[in-house]
Amino acid sequence: MKRINGRLRSSALVLVGLLVVSVAACGDDDSSSDTTSQPIALSVVSDVVWGPFNLTDDQKAVQSCVPESRFPRNSQVVWRTRVIDPVTGEQMGDDVVAVQVKLGDGQVIDLKYGDHPRDTPTDTFWAGSFKVPVDYPTGTLSYEVVATATDGRTGNFLPFNVAPSLLTITDEVLETLPTQ
Repeated sequence: MKRINGRLRSSALVLVGLLVVSVAACGDDDSSSDTTSQPIALSVVSDVVWGPFNLTDDQKAVQSCVPESRFPRNSQVVWRTRVIDPVTGEQMGDDVVAVQVKLGDGQVIDLKYGDHPRDTPTDTFWAGSFKVPVDYPTGTLSYEVVATATDGRTGNFLPFNVAPSLLTITDEVLETLPTQ
């Protein structure tokens, strides 16, 4: 009896498998539901860090390239960004994609792809900056990072809409340092 139940179970599994294959083979061939022919959004990740502009050498050592959301006037805001192709999982360079930061005040900043840090590179990503004018309005400065591939696919990054993490220009004004 055990031998018969085992054979029946095996036969039933084979029949279920054949049924699944048959249904898949005879399924609706509606190409409009084929997701492989539809564009897949690029994956964009970004952060905001201090740039070296108007920082002393001592300040540069502890502030430059450090994530931040609060920037005084006369400072430098730097965006660091990665664009990943979700199909390949690979980072995308300037041969296949362009990346911009669109500020809430209408300015557009083109990011450049390259090795960082410049003198002793340890990573490669997109970067660009905005030097905050001395008379720039204080408060939240909205932005969006937008990537556009040569094949038409796009992707974007928006910061979390949580007050402490939003890019904010403060009342403080950094002293203008002599150019070194």
